[in-house]
Amino acid sequence: MSKRLAVQHAENMRELGGYETLDGRKVASRKLIRSASINHIDEKDQLYLQDYGIKQVVDFRSLEERESQPDKTIPTAENIFLPIFPIEETDTASASPKKMLERMQAGIQATQQMIEVYTHFVTDAHVRGQYRKFFDLVLANPAPEQSLLFHCTAGKDRTGFGAMLLLSTLKVPQETIMQDYLATNRYLKKVVQEMYQKAEQVGVPANALHGIEDMMLAKAEYMQTSFDEIKKNYGTIDQFINDGIGVSSQEIKDLQKIYLM
Repeated sequence: MSKRLAVQHAENMRELGGYETLDGRKVASRKLIRSASINHIDEKDQLYLQDYGIKQVVDFRSLEERESQPDKTIPTAENIFLPIFPIEETDTASASPKKMLERMQAGIQATQQMIEVYTHFVTDAHVRGQYRKFFDLVLANPAPEQSLLFHCTAGKDRTGFGAMLLLSTLKVPQETIMQDYLATNRYLKKVVQEMYQKAEQVGVPANALHGIEDMMLAKAEYMQTSFDEIKKNYGTIDQFINDGIGVSSQEIKDLQKIYLM
Protein backbone atom coordinates (compact mmCIF):
# COMPACT_ATOMS: atom_id res chain seq x y z
CA MET A 1 0.00 0.00 0.00
CA SER A 2 1.27 3.47 -0.87
CA LYS A 3 2.30 5.82 1.92
CA ARG A 4 0.80 9.30 1.89
CA LEU A 5 3.25 12.01 2.88
CA ALA A 6 2.36 14.16 5.89
CA VAL A 7 1.70 17.41 4.04
CA GLN A 8 -1.37 19.50 4.81
CA HIS A 9 -1.85 21.48 1.61
CA ALA A 10 -1.23 19.08 -1.28
CA GLU A 11 -3.43 16.20 -2.40
CA ASN A 12 -2.48 12.69 -3.45
CA MET A 13 1.19 13.05 -2.46
CA ARG A 14 2.61 9.62 -1.78
CA GLU A 15 5.60 7.32 -1.89
CA LEU A 16 6.36 4.77 -4.56
CA GLY A 17 8.75 3.24 -2.05
CA GLY A 18 7.82 -0.01 -0.35
CA TYR A 19 6.25 -1.88 -3.26
CA GLU A 20 7.52 -5.44 -3.65
CA THR A 21 8.89 -6.61 -7.00
CA LEU A 22 8.41 -9.93 -8.76
CA ASP A 23 11.80 -11.14 -7.48
CA GLY A 24 11.12 -10.20 -3.85
CA ARG A 25 12.99 -6.91 -3.66
CA LYS A 26 11.37 -3.61 -2.66
CA VAL A 27 11.29 -0.14 -4.14
CA ALA A 28 13.45 2.15 -2.01
CA SER A 29 11.74 4.83 0.06
CA ARG A 30 12.52 8.55 -0.11
CA LYS A 31 13.39 8.28 -3.80
CA LEU A 32 10.23 8.63 -5.94
CA ILE A 33 7.23 10.71 -4.89
CA ARG A 34 4.05 11.17 -6.94
CA SER A 35 1.65 14.03 -6.28
CA ALA A 36 -1.08 16.38 -7.36
CA SER A 37 -0.16 20.04 -7.80
CA ILE A 38 1.85 21.76 -5.07
CA ASN A 39 0.64 25.31 -5.57
CA HIS A 40 -1.00 25.49 -2.12
CA ILE A 41 1.74 24.11 0.12
CA ASP A 42 2.66 26.37 3.03
CA GLU A 43 5.98 27.00 4.76
CA LYS A 44 5.53 24.02 7.08
CA ASP A 45 4.92 21.73 4.09
CA GLN A 46 7.89 23.23 2.25
CA LEU A 47 10.23 22.54 5.15
CA TYR A 48 8.82 19.03 5.60
CA LEU A 49 9.49 18.23 1.94
CA GLN A 50 12.98 19.70 2.17
CA ASP A 51 13.69 17.48 5.17
CA TYR A 52 12.20 14.52 3.30
CA GLY A 53 14.94 14.90 0.71
CA ILE A 54 13.10 16.40 -2.28
CA LYS A 55 15.80 17.60 -4.68
CA GLN A 56 13.82 17.83 -7.92
CA VAL A 57 10.21 18.66 -8.73
CA VAL A 58 9.06 17.60 -12.21
CA ASP A 59 5.92 19.40 -13.39
CA PHE A 60 3.96 17.52 -16.09
CA ARG A 61 1.27 20.21 -16.49
CA SER A 62 0.60 22.46 -19.46
CA LEU A 63 1.97 26.01 -19.58
CA GLU A 64 -1.52 27.36 -18.91
CA GLU A 65 -1.90 25.18 -15.82
CA ARG A 66 1.57 26.09 -14.60
CA GLU A 67 1.04 29.84 -15.05
CA SER A 68 -2.40 29.90 -13.45
CA GLN A 69 -1.37 27.79 -10.45
CA PRO A 70 2.42 27.99 -10.14
CA ASP A 71 4.24 25.54 -7.90
CA LYS A 72 5.32 26.78 -4.51
CA THR A 73 9.04 26.31 -4.16
CA ILE A 74 10.69 23.70 -1.98
CA PRO A 75 13.99 24.90 -0.50
CA THR A 76 16.97 23.21 -2.18
CA ALA A 77 14.74 21.60 -4.87
CA GLU A 78 15.09 22.30 -8.58
CA ASN A 79 11.77 22.78 -10.42
CA ILE A 80 11.69 21.26 -13.92
CA PHE A 81 8.91 22.05 -16.39
CA LEU A 82 8.16 18.98 -18.52
CA PRO A 83 4.68 19.31 -20.10
CA ILE A 84 3.55 15.90 -21.27
CA PHE A 85 1.21 17.07 -24.02
CA PRO A 86 2.27 19.43 -26.81
CA ILE A 87 0.55 22.82 -26.85
CA GLU A 88 -1.18 22.17 -30.17
CA GLU A 89 -2.81 19.02 -28.78
CA THR A 90 -4.13 20.35 -25.50
CA ASP A 91 -7.56 20.99 -27.00
CA THR A 92 -7.95 17.48 -28.41
CA ALA A 93 -6.19 15.18 -25.93
CA SER A 94 -5.72 17.08 -22.72
CA ALA A 95 -5.50 15.81 -19.16
CA SER A 96 -5.98 19.37 -17.91
CA PRO A 97 -9.20 19.46 -15.84
CA LYS A 98 -10.02 22.93 -17.17
CA LYS A 99 -9.70 21.83 -20.80
CA MET A 100 -11.74 18.72 -20.12
CA LEU A 101 -14.51 20.80 -18.57
CA GLU A 102 -14.54 22.99 -21.68
CA ARG A 103 -14.88 19.91 -23.87
CA MET A 104 -17.67 18.57 -21.65
CA GLN A 105 -19.52 21.85 -22.21
CA ALA A 106 -19.12 21.22 -25.94
CA GLY A 107 -20.83 17.86 -25.54
CA ILE A 108 -17.83 15.53 -25.46
CA GLN A 109 -18.34 12.90 -22.77
CA ALA A 110 -15.75 12.69 -19.99
CA THR A 111 -15.24 8.95 -20.42
CA GLN A 112 -14.54 9.44 -24.13
CA GLN A 113 -11.98 12.12 -23.28
CA MET A 114 -10.25 9.88 -20.77
CA ILE A 115 -10.01 7.02 -23.26
CA GLU A 116 -8.42 9.44 -25.75
CA VAL A 117 -5.91 10.64 -23.15
CA TYR A 118 -4.82 7.11 -22.22
CA THR A 119 -4.57 6.17 -25.88
CA HIS A 120 -2.38 9.19 -26.61
CA PHE A 121 -0.02 8.24 -23.79
CA VAL A 122 0.98 5.28 -25.97
CA THR A 123 0.49 6.48 -29.55
CA ASP A 124 1.69 10.10 -29.45
CA ALA A 125 5.41 10.39 -30.28
CA HIS A 126 5.75 13.72 -28.47
CA VAL A 127 4.24 12.27 -25.30
CA ARG A 128 6.58 9.29 -25.44
CA GLY A 129 9.51 11.67 -25.93
CA GLN A 130 8.54 13.65 -22.84
CA TYR A 131 8.43 10.49 -20.75
CA ARG A 132 11.87 9.61 -22.13
CA LYS A 133 13.11 12.96 -20.75
CA PHE A 134 11.48 12.03 -17.45
CA PHE A 135 13.51 8.82 -17.39
CA ASP A 136 16.67 10.87 -17.97
CA LEU A 137 15.89 12.76 -14.76
CA VAL A 138 15.07 9.59 -12.85
CA LEU A 139 18.34 8.00 -13.99
CA ALA A 140 20.26 11.02 -12.67
CA ASN A 141 19.04 10.53 -9.10
CA PRO A 142 21.45 7.96 -7.62
CA ALA A 143 22.05 9.35 -4.12
CA PRO A 144 20.30 7.52 -1.25
CA GLU A 145 17.28 9.33 0.24
CA GLN A 146 17.44 11.98 -2.47
CA SER A 147 13.90 12.25 -3.77
CA LEU A 148 12.38 13.23 -7.09
CA LEU A 149 8.77 14.45 -6.90
CA PHE A 150 6.68 14.37 -10.07
CA HIS A 151 3.20 15.78 -10.44
CA CYS A 152 0.45 17.11 -12.68
CA THR A 153 -2.78 18.76 -11.53
CA ALA A 154 -4.62 15.90 -9.82
CA GLY A 155 -1.71 13.45 -9.74
CA LYS A 156 -3.87 10.92 -11.57
CA ASP A 157 -3.37 10.67 -15.34
CA ARG A 158 -0.03 12.10 -16.50
CA THR A 159 1.47 11.27 -13.11
CA GLY A 160 -0.27 7.90 -12.97
CA PHE A 161 1.08 6.87 -16.36
CA GLY A 162 4.57 7.98 -15.35
CA ALA A 163 4.32 5.96 -12.15
CA MET A 164 3.16 2.94 -14.16
CA LEU A 165 6.22 3.20 -16.40
CA LEU A 166 8.61 3.52 -13.47
CA LEU A 167 7.12 0.64 -11.51
CA SER A 168 7.11 -1.51 -14.64
CA THR A 169 10.84 -0.97 -15.17
CA LEU A 170 11.36 -1.97 -11.54
CA LYS A 171 9.39 -5.21 -12.12
CA VAL A 172 6.55 -4.43 -9.74
CA PRO A 173 3.60 -6.73 -10.59
CA GLN A 174 0.96 -5.21 -12.86
CA GLU A 175 -1.73 -5.93 -10.25
CA THR A 176 0.20 -3.82 -7.73
CA ILE A 177 0.69 -1.08 -10.32
CA MET A 178 -3.05 -0.96 -10.93
CA GLN A 179 -3.67 -0.78 -7.17
CA ASP A 180 -1.27 2.16 -6.94
CA TYR A 181 -3.13 3.87 -9.78
CA LEU A 182 -6.55 3.33 -8.20
CA ALA A 183 -5.30 4.50 -4.78
CA THR A 184 -5.67 8.03 -6.16
CA ASN A 185 -9.39 7.77 -5.47
CA ARG A 186 -8.79 7.68 -1.72
CA TYR A 187 -6.93 10.96 -1.81
CA LEU A 188 -8.90 13.16 -4.22
CA LYS A 189 -12.19 13.76 -2.43
CA LYS A 190 -11.36 17.42 -1.82
CA VAL A 191 -10.23 17.94 -5.41
CA VAL A 192 -13.41 16.37 -6.80
CA GLN A 193 -15.50 18.72 -4.66
CA GLU A 194 -13.56 21.70 -6.00
CA MET A 195 -14.09 20.51 -9.57
CA TYR A 196 -17.84 20.30 -8.99
CA GLN A 197 -17.78 23.90 -7.79
CA LYS A 198 -15.72 25.06 -10.78
CA ALA A 199 -18.02 23.20 -13.15
CA GLU A 200 -21.04 24.97 -11.72
CA GLN A 201 -19.27 28.32 -11.96
CA VAL A 202 -18.51 27.91 -15.67
CA GLY A 203 -22.04 26.75 -16.40
CA VAL A 204 -21.75 23.01 -16.87
CA PRO A 205 -25.37 21.76 -17.02
CA ALA A 206 -26.63 19.90 -13.98
CA ASN A 207 -27.20 16.72 -15.98
CA ALA A 208 -23.55 16.77 -17.05
CA LEU A 209 -22.07 17.11 -13.56
CA HIS A 210 -21.86 13.32 -13.25
CA GLY A 211 -19.11 13.59 -15.85
CA ILE A 212 -16.93 15.21 -13.20
CA GLU A 213 -16.70 11.84 -11.48
CA ASP A 214 -15.72 10.13 -14.72
CA MET A 215 -13.07 12.80 -15.25
CA MET A 216 -11.62 12.98 -11.76
CA LEU A 217 -11.64 9.35 -10.65
CA ALA A 218 -8.97 6.83 -11.55
CA LYS A 219 -10.79 3.99 -13.26
CA ALA A 220 -9.25 0.65 -14.15
CA GLU A 221 -10.67 0.90 -17.68
CA TYR A 222 -8.60 4.04 -18.31
CA MET A 223 -5.25 2.48 -17.50
CA GLN A 224 -6.38 -0.73 -19.19
CA THR A 225 -6.83 1.34 -22.36
CA SER A 226 -3.10 2.09 -22.25
CA PHE A 227 -2.23 -1.54 -21.54
CA ASP A 228 -4.38 -2.68 -24.47
CA GLU A 229 -2.83 -0.08 -26.78
CA ILE A 230 0.65 -1.19 -25.68
CA LYS A 231 -0.19 -4.84 -26.38
CA LYS A 232 -1.59 -3.95 -29.82
CA ASN A 233 1.38 -1.82 -30.90
CA TYR A 234 4.35 -3.27 -28.98
CA GLY A 235 3.38 -6.68 -27.64
CA THR A 236 4.57 -6.22 -24.06
CA ILE A 237 5.16 -3.41 -21.59
CA ASP A 238 8.89 -4.21 -21.69
CA GLN A 239 8.97 -3.71 -25.46
CA PHE A 240 7.03 -0.47 -25.12
CA ILE A 241 9.50 0.87 -22.58
CA ASN A 242 12.44 -0.23 -24.79
CA ASP A 243 11.10 0.75 -28.22
CA GLY A 244 8.33 3.25 -27.52
CA ILE A 245 9.92 5.26 -24.72
CA GLY A 246 13.51 4.48 -25.70
CA VAL A 247 14.81 3.17 -22.38
CA SER A 248 17.58 0.65 -22.98
CA SER A 249 18.07 -2.66 -21.19
CA GLN A 250 21.20 -1.24 -19.54
CA GLU A 251 19.28 1.81 -18.34
CA ILE A 252 16.64 -0.46 -16.83
CA LYS A 253 19.40 -2.28 -14.93
CA ASP A 254 20.71 1.10 -13.77
CA LEU A 255 17.23 2.09 -12.57
CA GLN A 256 16.89 -1.14 -10.65
CA LYS A 257 20.27 -0.57 -9.04
CA ILE A 258 19.24 2.94 -7.94
CA TYR A 259 15.68 2.27 -6.83
CA LEU A 260 15.53 -1.30 -5.53
CA MET A 261 16.72 -2.68 -2.23
